[in-house]
Amino acid sequence: MRLSFLGATREVGRSAVLLDTDSERLLLDYGVKINVKPTEYPKEVKTKLDAILLSHSHLDHCGAIPMLYHQHQPCPVYALDITRPLSKMLLIDSYKISRHEEEPERYQKRDINIAVRHFKAVEYKKPFKIGRVRVTFLDAGHIPGSGMILLETGNKRILYTGDFRLSDTRLISGADKDIPEVDVLITESTYSDREHPDRLKEERKMVEAVEETLANNGVALISCFAIARTQEIILTLDEYELGCPIYLDGMGKKATNIINSYPELQREYNSVKKALVRLEVKSITNSAMRKKIIKKPCAIVTTSGMLTGGPVTHYIEKMFDREECTLILTGFQVPGTEGATLLETGRYIHEDLDLELKMSVRKFDFSSHASRTELFNFVKRTNPDKVFCVHGDNTQRFAQELREEHGFDALAPKDDKIYTVE
Repeated sequence: MRLSFLGATREVGRSAVLLDTDSERLLLDYGVKINVKPTEYPKEVKTKLDAILLSHSHLDHCGAIPMLYHQHQPCPVYALDITRPLSKMLLIDSYKISRHEEEPERYQKRDINIAVRHFKAVEYKKPFKIGRVRVTFLDAGHIPGSGMILLETGNKRILYTGDFRLSDTRLISGADKDIPEVDVLITESTYSDREHPDRLKEERKMVEAVEETLANNGVALISCFAIARTQEIILTLDEYELGCPIYLDGMGKKATNIINSYPELQREYNSVKKALVRLEVKSITNSAMRKKIIKKPCAIVTTSGMLTGGPVTHYIEKMFDREECTLILTGFQVPGTEGATLLETGRYIHEDLDLELKMSVRKFDFSSHASRTELFNFVKRTNPDKVFCVHGDNTQRFAQELREEHGFDALAPKDDKIYTVE
């Protein structure tokens, strides 16, 4: 068997791994590198594929799949059922943005629809065959529908983690605990160099920031990723029984509707819908509502998570000079994004806007990735003969630590190099 790494090598983004068994050619994810201009794509697939195995719906894992259908790849895409509507939502939004920003067109809108029609739903822990390869999706605990992909062929087991988290969040349970030992592990390494702060303490601090803002007659603007983070923040506000008007805006509305259609994937069945009812959360549907709600104390949960566009831009423009208001960031800010620039400079720079914020800016860590300790523990648990460290800014150091301190045969692969699995 041969493994080719077409992206996410020594970087975060554009995940893509090609497995060639001689009789089957399987592509594990095919994503883009987001929040860079122009968008970066993985290396080209130069063979006819038998299947695409999609770990989850984030664009850095699915964003280049329509390009394959533009190139007339006829193969199915296997993923959890919820991944289909979530991927479609993000792909269409990404396509609109690329057209607005006049990026080179790598595929057309119809290619998104063709790709979506090729999705085939799988279930956790329900093995299926692609040729001679036995495939099993295991819960990755990253977002609803995220999967680790276990491949068994001949006498070899290969596990591709995609993105994963071992510990629970309010929205979903952590990754499956009964992962078998494997021969080859392809693991994400996003947080291989750091730990996450205590989740409950972060929740408490975030809620306190919201409550302080409300006490000052201000508006708490909570910036979130649409998938998983928006819903987790809603659940957190419900847990602490926040007693104020709460509004939901941006793509998080559609993502919430999709996630509510799969209540069985939530850690507590249908928890998000129940929280929305208890909190009496109202959806924002037009600019007149946006203008009205910021006149009184409230909490607004909205996209985008890195301040790169969407409704959050409108709210910042209207409230940037209001000292009683607070902008709350709930996720990692990729270097070069508007969110990262704001944290570094105190200025919000987006298109023709350049604003020095007087409103408070607070950032909290609600990561959906495995921490440094979790990554090392996971490698030990699966006990592989070979480890490929991908999807991280410090993959080489992570691989070196695995080799020198824990005795694993680990490396950080290079783009387009072919690695043979004996």
